[in-house]
Order: sequence, then structure tokens, then C-alpha cells
Amino acid sequence: EMKMKCGLGKCGRCNIGPLYVCQDGPVFSLDEIQKFISDEF
Repeated sequence: EMKMKCGLGKCGRCNIGPLYVCQDGPVFSLDEIQKFISDEF
């Protein structure tokens, strides 16, 4: 939450791929983010 600036999905600071923590989260299932985890690590 400290990295969230706008809380509206406009600034792009909290995105994980096409998902935004401020709008779609903050809790995601592994199925939702699994493809983005493999891209980052």
C-alpha cells in the first residue's frame, strides 16, 4: 500500500502485468498471477 499513489489504477505504480493491486487486489490467487511470476523471476 505504501507504493500505491492514486488508488484508481491510473498511475501504474501497483500493476502486476495487466492487474492492478489497488483495483483488482490486494489478494490474488496463484492462478491469477502465475504467468506473471515466471516472467519476472
